[in-house]
Amino acid sequence: MNLQTFRALLAPDGQAALADAAARAPTEAAYLAHFDGLRKRYAPELAKGALETALLRIKARAKFAAAESMYFLREPLEQATGDAVARHRARRLAPYEHVADLCCGIGGDTLALAAAGATVDAVDTDPLRVAVTEANAAALSLAARVRGIVGDALAVPLPDARAAFADPGRRADGRRYLDPEDYSPPLAALRARFAPGFPLGVKVAPGVPLADLRGTDAEVEFVSLGGELKECALWFGPLRTTARRATLLPAGGALWADAPREPRPLAPVGAILFDPDPAVVRAGLVHDLAEQLDARPIDHQVQLLTADAPAATPFATAFAVEDVAPFHVRLLREYLRAHNVGRVTVVKRGSPADADDLLRKLKPTGDGHRTVILTRADGAHTMIVAARVGSP
Repeated sequence: MNLQTFRALLAPDGQAALADAAARAPTEAAYLAHFDGLRKRYAPELAKGALETALLRIKARAKFAAAESMYFLREPLEQATGDAVARHRARRLAPYEHVADLCCGIGGDTLALAAAGATVDAVDTDPLRVAVTEANAAALSLAARVRGIVGDALAVPLPDARAAFADPGRRADGRRYLDPEDYSPPLAALRARFAPGFPLGVKVAPGVPLADLRGTDAEVEFVSLGGELKECALWFGPLRTTARRATLLPAGGALWADAPREPRPLAPVGAILFDPDPAVVRAGLVHDLAEQLDARPIDHQVQLLTADAPAATPFATAFAVEDVAPFHVRLLREYLRAHNVGRVTVVKRGSPADADDLLRKLKPTGDGHRTVILTRADGAHTMIVAARVGSP
């Protein structure tokens, strides 16, 4: 969709086309059939834009509660920050009252900041993305707090901004980049744009190698949502509160440290196995969690912890261990049959085994359910049969 078509989509005829497209409950599989029906009533480009928007609104429901009222572009939607993470970030930035959202995309962070009470300069080099951000602000009754600016994040004047957040491009020519210096704009250039000590946050890929962040003097925050790693943000200046942080949403619990702890000595798998949240793992805080739980690692290369007794924690999934043995399909099959287990959840942590292939070979039958954890314990390929603590 180009800017002209998007402007037309906001006009009365465009809104009628969009309502028509939504009423068809469109699917990607039936795209051509839906398009053929729409273009009989509307100009082809408008019909295409309306159908694309209706499809993206369906896709965006997982990220945005108000998706049915918003406007999206396919690639920016894939990279956009969803409601829960954006609200979490806004709580740190909104107290600065006037914030620049650089590389704003379709406005995920802009909307959360404005909803939290900040005035936001939404900056992007793409006029279409700025227009979409402004339209989304209007759709959510936040237009008075949002000023769209088409310009270069490194050069556009921002005289009123008291803090800034940047979401630089991490894709180019079909490639995804992890090193922040390969982003557009690079991390070093973003930092150089502001005076030392300026409150700046920068979104980076959650898979960023921590070695690439050495010397940045930033707080590195990894965020998971519902147990799935979502994002990583770097916080500079007064926004920095520690060195490493793992934040778990939607509850908002956090684990942090200025210097991650050294690992405790290895222990054989005991009565309880803890599988840390991926944000804790990526933040390098597994051994800090071990101290909290009085647990110990089972292997130098695998981020699993064991203890003799359960402990309540939001930072890991706990399993009651029933059996530990060297990995062998026949032995596992026999164990599951002997214990009437018909449903198996396979969790891999450092194992080369193929989970789907294992399930085909097991062919479990019975009424029970168990988790089979394929991992390494003190260097040995190991299978652990367990039941999740708190599950029936």
